[in-house]
Amino acid sequence: MKTLTTALFITSTLAAPLVLAATPNEIRDLTPQPSLEYKFALDDLVALPTAEEPDAIRFTSGAHYYKQAITSTLPRTISSEKFLTLPGSRSKVVIPAGKNALVNLAFTAESRCNEPGSMAPDWCEVRILVDGVEASPQASRFGPDTYAFDSTDGGSEGISSWESHAMDRHHCVINSNSKVAKSVPVEVQWKVTNFDGGAAPQFWLDDWSFTIQLADGCRQERLKVDD
Repeated sequence: MKTLTTALFITSTLAAPLVLAATPNEIRDLTPQPSLEYKFALDDLVALPTAEEPDAIRFTSGAHYYKQAITSTLPRTISSEKFLTLPGSRSKVVIPAGKNALVNLAFTAESRCNEPGSMAPDWCEVRILVDGVEASPQASRFGPDTYAFDSTDGGSEGISSWESHAMDRHHCVINSNSKVAKSVPVEVQWKVTNFDGGAAPQFWLDDWSFTIQLADGCRQERLKVDD
């Protein structure tokens, strides 16, 4: 019995995942610390059309301290080729004086994107603005790319092509050098593309949820990925 117990102990020990201690560099770079909390690059916070697209962007912060959720069960349809605010989604958050915050956003909806009688490769777009700037990832910043929330699938989608779609976005709001609280507008916008110039796609949204969360402090770093 002693031999069996020892064998079982050895087997379970070998099967257990190895726990690796974090290195000093990992602790410094991947955990929120007061000395690094307000580190940011201006180019990462301002949408510059000539800026080179980064391989990836990493956001880090402390714990969430605020949450706001907006939901709607009222179906709406548009065919606008210019961004419009999704009715009911416009809101605000307040960043305390002397603080920075990572704004984390999540949008989910039941959607339909159809274009009867057209085989054009069109899609239906959604973006989220924080303080008038598209939150990251900013697909439309590096045109002609944009973010397709849903697609007409070359005209194969019909009036019954209801689907569930979701997106997450992130944005640093810097207010660490201010002595007054900052009111920051937040909103969801939607539109369609129309490549053949005929009747535009019909973009339908229903049962949507828009969640806004604030986390203490914010760091934003461009990452270079080695392929």
